[in-house]
Amino acid sequence: MKKVYLLLVSCFLYAVLLAQKNGVVKGVAFDTLSKQPVPAATVTLLQKKDSSLVAFTMTDSRGRFELAGLANGEYRILATHVNYHNSSRLFTIDDNLKQVNLGNIVMNDVTRVLSEVVVTAEAPPVTLIDDTVQYNAGSFKTIPNATVEQLLKKMPGIKVEKDGTVKAQGQEVKKVLVDGREFFGTDPKVATRNLPADAVDKVQVYDKMSDQAQLTGFDDGNSEKTINLKLKKDKKKGMFGKVMAGGGTNDRYEGRFNVNSFKGARQFSAIGMGNNTNSEGFSFMDMLSFNGGMSNMQSTGGGGISINIRNDDGANQNDNSSGIRSIWGGGFNYNNIIGSKTNFTSNYFYNRYNPNTESHIQRQYFLPDSSWYYNQNAFAKNINNTHKLNLGVDIQLDSFHSIKISPSIGYQQTTNASISDYNTFSLAGTPGTSGKSETGSGNKGYNFKNDLLFRKKFRRAGRTISLSLQNNLNASDGDGSLLSTNTYRNTAGTVIRTDSINQHNNNSSDLNGYTARLVYTEPIFKRSLLEFSVAKSNTAGTAQKTTWDYNAFSGKFDRLNGRLTNEFENSYGYNSAGLRWRMQLSKFNASAGVNWQQAELEGKSMAAGRDTTISKTFYNLLPNARFQYNFTKYRHLRLNYNTTTKQPSVSQLQPVPDNSDPLNIKAGNADLKQELTHALQLNFFSVNPFRNKNLFAFFNLRRTDSKIVDSDTIDSVGVKTTRPVNVDGVYDLSGSVNLGLPIRFLKGSVNFSTNGSYTKNKSFINGAGNLINTLNIGPDVRFEINATEKLDVSLSAGINYYRTQYSLQQSLNTGYLNQQYGTKINWQLPKRFFFNTEFTYAINSQRASGFNTKVPLWNAFISKQFLRFNRGEIKLSAFDLLKQNIGVSRSTSQNYIEDKRVTNLQRFFLLSFTYSLAKNGLSAPGENGNIHIIKR
Repeated sequence: MKKVYLLLVSCFLYAVLLAQKNGVVKGVAFDTLSKQPVPAATVTLLQKKDSSLVAFTMTDSRGRFELAGLANGEYRILATHVNYHNSSRLFTIDDNLKQVNLGNIVMNDVTRVLSEVVVTAEAPPVTLIDDTVQYNAGSFKTIPNATVEQLLKKMPGIKVEKDGTVKAQGQEVKKVLVDGREFFGTDPKVATRNLPADAVDKVQVYDKMSDQAQLTGFDDGNSEKTINLKLKKDKKKGMFGKVMAGGGTNDRYEGRFNVNSFKGARQFSAIGMGNNTNSEGFSFMDMLSFNGGMSNMQSTGGGGISINIRNDDGANQNDNSSGIRSIWGGGFNYNNIIGSKTNFTSNYFYNRYNPNTESHIQRQYFLPDSSWYYNQNAFAKNINNTHKLNLGVDIQLDSFHSIKISPSIGYQQTTNASISDYNTFSLAGTPGTSGKSETGSGNKGYNFKNDLLFRKKFRRAGRTISLSLQNNLNASDGDGSLLSTNTYRNTAGTVIRTDSINQHNNNSSDLNGYTARLVYTEPIFKRSLLEFSVAKSNTAGTAQKTTWDYNAFSGKFDRLNGRLTNEFENSYGYNSAGLRWRMQLSKFNASAGVNWQQAELEGKSMAAGRDTTISKTFYNLLPNARFQYNFTKYRHLRLNYNTTTKQPSVSQLQPVPDNSDPLNIKAGNADLKQELTHALQLNFFSVNPFRNKNLFAFFNLRRTDSKIVDSDTIDSVGVKTTRPVNVDGVYDLSGSVNLGLPIRFLKGSVNFSTNGSYTKNKSFINGAGNLINTLNIGPDVRFEINATEKLDVSLSAGINYYRTQYSLQQSLNTGYLNQQYGTKINWQLPKRFFFNTEFTYAINSQRASGFNTKVPLWNAFISKQFLRFNRGEIKLSAFDLLKQNIGVSRSTSQNYIEDKRVTNLQRFFLLSFTYSLAKNGLSAPGENGNIHIIKR
């Protein structure tokens, strides 16, 4: 609590200091030749002594500007515009002169003919080009060998989360392009974590409209926040990149490389990495998921992989939580323009992901009239090998017709092994059911996906037609094993029976699906259009599982287990037709429509002595609406409403039980209905990219009918059988508010944020309904301070409160708290030495005994630049200096509360060497944020 008081006092002192910085400067950008003001000029405020950035803004329609909240000091105003020569003025703010009016700042038209004059002009840090915010990379200083991710952290309006997710103007960046082209597919982290910062000339942030919106010219609400990295000219003439290798204590090793060769439209890049330090240079999630195709394949024994990969942000490169992992991966990216009409893209990835996890779990289960404890120790080792190839061609047939084809193929091979033991006991300590088990599985599969899009524009603006075809094929097969021994006891602790399971199983599955959609738009009046669409989709899949019990007489697995053996076929398809009206004005745009959908779900299960047939048809009218009001270019309010359906998965429908965990058996339900969800979303967005002020608010309300939830049946010895069922009236409310303000006297910023969610869910335990209400709320504050040109400091503090309430056992309602405090320091020392450190302190409270931990985690790094052009860097890294890194988490479920502790990677030291293929430390002419213009 003292830390909370300290935080409040700090905020109060900050408010007092801010109130004292009340200097104001204003003026008018003016064209003396035309005798008119200059609107939309960028006005940058710089410190006189070192030209460091203080603030920036833009002139209004009358050429006026004003910057407030200035501390005493000497400043320089820089006014820039693409059509004018730059203009600069000096002024001073002191106790005697708090408000300065510079009057007219003269700007000369660049079209005026000059005689052999060389003009050297400063490039402004931020400019606005239509709806694109453009940052001049040379205006934001980073340490040598910095990545693009570290460069983005310096830019106002851009935020990089701990996991590497980039947010610009409050929205998650979905794509990062390089010179307007895709870079290693759609994973933004590949570009931000592998491209060097000193290769970038400009960073452009904008909303990339969907293919359909680009075709019609009407915003359909499906735009993606996008960053385009414009490279320096010299980077397009040769090779650049870097190579790193390191070794350390406890047999730790790490290596990575990235090599890039760009020339005109041709782009070639290769990246690779290998380590056992939980390091990650790009995201593995897409490759592991096969774009969702593998989710329909069978899982046995060891179950799925839980992934939490290390954060990698240059100097602060370690997230030692969630076990110990070895990672190998790499690939290439090649893009080019073929002829004059074909844009070709390609990339390939391979990765080998090998996590080893030791976990210890304590749960408290409850029934309508009783409860008991469950303890488990588990050790798991998984190996995942994945190959993925993406290709794409976008052909502009002529000015009215184009076709885009995007195939991808992947291959995945996994092996999983786990050993666990468990025991249960009553609240009074009476022993209950106990046991141990070993599971193993091996699977391999492929996925093929192809998207084809044909687009046609007519001579009348807004009249278009487009046809999209998508098909998806995937298949997998594998085997698994289960060896377990279980001792079952009654409530008095007396042994009822002991059994053992020794089984092998074989499984396979395949999926074949397609979706076709035709869209026609017709303009009505000047600012609106009607959109007509029809679609047809069908997916067919099969899954087979054969289980064999061990035969002690033959010494083989030759006894067929009919209860755990079956073959399942299912298909899901829909026909839909939709009508939507769209209107677009200067201040607002809106749309409203409805889709009619007929969906059919069919399935057939064939097992020994019991065949089951499923046949269901669903009819739905799915309305949708959207409204957006633009107060200004940087402030808008958006309201979205839509309805969606979700069909049950194969594993949820398949009636064969899964007994890989003998105490928790999972069964399917062939009578499941599809889910129907209504979602209402409110988003307020306000940002001033020139003064680093922003306010974002997001709220989302969802109601789901026929929600698929668990129904648990627990017998007298504690064996739980889970079966999915449908319920109505499930609600989910979530929201977040974020406020960012500059701290000019510290050359930094402060961000206040609050995230919250409330969920109303339902489940069943032994036939009794259990209403579950979950609340989560967490305020957070973060200071980013550029104390000097060579010293950056980051301070953060956050509290998260969780509460879960159960209708069945109200005495087990739980509330718990998590606190996080942290600091980061980046310091450039003399003689090209650099020091970086980060410290986090986590406090977990109100949990089970042994799980109320306080975890201090301290990492430190010191590096030295050397060799010609500072191409070489040697670095000593120390991770978890206090040797306190443990992973502790709490989760609540429909009938238990769980505390979990995971053995994590603890203290080690790493000595590494990095060699850059490009010059560092020295800037070539024209690369330091200046523009050189020659007029004759």
